[in-house]
Amino acid sequence: KKTIIEAIKEFCSLDTRQFSRFVGAFIGLFRSANTIAAYRAGKDTPENSAIAGAIASVAMLFDEQSRRQGIALYLFVRAVDVLVKKLVRLGKIPYWKSFEAFMFGVSNIPIMYGFLYEPDILQSGYYKWILGMGNVTHEGLHKTLRVRMAETAKGNITPFCNCSVGYHEGPCLPYIIKDWFWGLGRAGRIYLPVHLIPLLFFRYKALFNTPGNTLLHTFKAFLSSCMFLSTYQSLVKGNCCYWRNKLQRDEPWQGMLSGMLTAFSTGFERKSRVSELMLYCWPRTLEATWIYYKKRGKIKGVDKGEILLFTFGAATLMSCLRKDFKPTYHKALCFLVGS
Repeated sequence: KKTIIEAIKEFCSLDTRQFSRFVGAFIGLFRSANTIAAYRAGKDTPENSAIAGAIASVAMLFDEQSRRQGIALYLFVRAVDVLVKKLVRLGKIPYWKSFEAFMFGVSNIPIMYGFLYEPDILQSGYYKWILGMGNVTHEGLHKTLRVRMAETAKGNITPFCNCSVGYHEGPCLPYIIKDWFWGLGRAGRIYLPVHLIPLLFFRYKALFNTPGNTLLHTFKAFLSSCMFLSTYQSLVKGNCCYWRNKLQRDEPWQGMLSGMLTAFSTGFERKSRVSELMLYCWPRTLEATWIYYKKRGKIKGVDKGEILLFTFGAATLMSCLRKDFKPTYHKALCFLVGS
C-alpha cells in the first residue's frame, strides 16, 4: 500500500513520463500519418490506417525498454484474435464455440509448467500472484516437486516426497475439496473490484433504474468468476496429486496436463469473459515459452524485435473493421486515438 504522497511521486516519476511520451507520440503520429494518407488517396481506407499504425509504432522507442515486450505481446495477441474473428466472419475458417476455452487451456500449459517446476520463466509478480491464489508457497513447491525432479534428471534416485510434506496439508482428496470452498474466498478478493468498478462507473444508470435486477446480475457474474478461479486451481492441484501419487514420481507432463485441464474451469464463466481470460493468458504464455527456449540456447533474441511485434499489432488493429472487435475494446481504442 502507498501513501498519497508516494502515489503522487510515482505518478510524476520518470517511468510515468516515458510511458506518457510513448502514448502521446503514437496518437500524434497515427493521426498525422492517417490524415496525410487519406488526403493523398482522396478517401480513408483500411490500408491507410494500417500504414499509419505501422508508422506510429516507432513511438515505442520513447518508452522504457523493460516494458516494451509486454506491451508488444499484448497488442500482438489482440491483433491475432481480431484477425481470427475476421476470418471466421468471412467464412475462411469454421466457427467452433469451444475455441476460446480450448485455447485458454493451451495457453496455460507453459504457465503451469513454469509455475510448478521452473518459476524463473514467469514474471516474478505473476508467479507470486498464482502462489497466493493457490494458497501454496515457493518453498513448499520446491521441496515437494522440484528438488526430486531435478535430482532424477541427473540420474540420482531420491525417496518420493508426499504432497503433505510441503505442497498442502493432509490427505489430497479431502484437502482439495475443502480448499475449493476456501478458494472462493481468495478469488472473491480478486474479483470484487473487477465486477464492482464497472458497475459503479459504467452501469450506474441501470443500478439506479433497476437496482434489484442489476445487483443480482452482478452478484451472479461475481460468483461465476469466483467458481471459475477456484476450480482452476483445484484442477491443477488435483491432477498433480493424482499422477504423482499414482506413479510415485514427478514429471513435466503432469504440470503441462494440469494446464490443459484448466480449460474445463471456464464452464463457469460467460463466453465473453472466457475470451478475455484467454487473451490475458496468451502474452504470458508466449513470454514464458520464449524464456524457456532462450535459457536452453535454442533461440536468440532479436534486437528491437518487440518493435516488429508492436508494428504488426498496431497495423492490424488500426485497419480492421468495427464488427471484428469486441464493442468495449473498440470503444477503448477509439477513445485512445481520439476517434
